[in-house]
Amino acid sequence: MTCATPHTSPGRTVADLIEQAIRDPLKWLVLDILLEDGTHVLHGHEETFKTMLTLQLHEVLSKGGRFMLRDVPGGLTTGIAELEMKNRQFGQRLARFFPTCAPDIRVLPDSERRRVLAAATAKDRIRVIADWAVSEGLQFVSIDSAVKLFPPGCDLNKADLASDVFSQLQRLPAVWVIAHDRKVLPGYEGKNGNAEIVGSGRFAQDPDVIHQMVREDKRAPTAVFHWGKMRDGEKHDPMPLFFDKLDYRLYPLHPFLHLLEQRAMLGRELVTEAERRYGWKERRARDHLKSLITLLDASGKPCVGENIEGHSKWYELSATAVAVRGPGLDGLESPG
Repeated sequence: MTCATPHTSPGRTVADLIEQAIRDPLKWLVLDILLEDGTHVLHGHEETFKTMLTLQLHEVLSKGGRFMLRDVPGGLTTGIAELEMKNRQFGQRLARFFPTCAPDIRVLPDSERRRVLAAATAKDRIRVIADWAVSEGLQFVSIDSAVKLFPPGCDLNKADLASDVFSQLQRLPAVWVIAHDRKVLPGYEGKNGNAEIVGSGRFAQDPDVIHQMVREDKRAPTAVFHWGKMRDGEKHDPMPLFFDKLDYRLYPLHPFLHLLEQRAMLGRELVTEAERRYGWKERRARDHLKSLITLLDASGKPCVGENIEGHSKWYELSATAVAVRGPGLDGLESPG
């Protein structure tokens, strides 16, 4: 069958759009997590490591490396529009995250932040951020948080206002907006899912990609990353993330594996590191130590080897720590 070619202006037909998609396909900046030119929402309750994960995303987009077990080439110019706190306060958090050498990540100046918060409409607020992004040549922008894009007195539950915000966000490059979940009333069990985002249902309908961070126990150094919505790409099973307070980073592996990626270690060293990094006492740390030899890699082979020299027990990686699964992950979120 021969397709006829109609005489129309470029971009006016299905054939034109298909040709454009083949010539310039959409790319995942981070596979199945961050889409080129996409609008993304990361939501969750307070203290679920949303800002931490966002900073790690900026870091890897700038410098390259691994994010959630995915290789990222880096080299992008990124910017943070921090609207929840003044830059001086935000700088204190950044100093802990980047104690030595910070990558070239741009931050919305305080003067522009004040302009955003003084603007009378959501459209004008986003315009300030968009103009700044253009002036800096940004390829990725994060905004903390969605509620600050609405002027005081706005009803976030109004669908037309929420829809207008997401329409205006189209002016930005790939954008990552942090949003809060509805507070759980005493006596009620919290729920997960996109419907929990504070505001109109448009928050769950308009973005291209939605992710959620869930932390069941605020005492435990762990949260779970959920794929909530994907217009393209693949939704994956929830991924546990473990917060290392010494590295000030989240790791998507058994808590000891990122240490063994650097070098083989004695069991007693790992127990000592568990106290420093995760706040685990010796009994809990040794339970996790036993679980190391049960971990499997993507092909089902053991991930960690165990060697005994005299009275000392060594642990070292014996397979690539990718797509780790196994019974040893059970109970890692338990505090103590």
